[in-house]
Amino acid sequence: MNKKQLHNMVDKILWEDWDPIGVNDYDGPPDEYSNYVPSIVHLLQDGADISKITKLLHQHVNVNMGGSSKLSDHEPVARKLHALVN
Repeated sequence: MNKKQLHNMVDKILWEDWDPIGVNDYDGPPDEYSNYVPSIVHLLQDGADISKITKLLHQHVNVNMGGSSKLSDHEPVARKLHALVN
């Protein structure tokens, strides 16, 4: 999978499976999480494990979005993202 394909797949997973602020509930903009894709693609291309991906997703919600979530909330999506390259 090339970088563009990986970028598109990560964006799709964030939109469909992660959606921590529930934009899908009200037909929000499909690019809502696109700003987080490059950091995740970078981790995936560097061979990050599920734990590192989980921590990054958690950080994006709790720090960047100002939300409140548990680390474990993000593990299922981190597994799905990890599977894209493994």
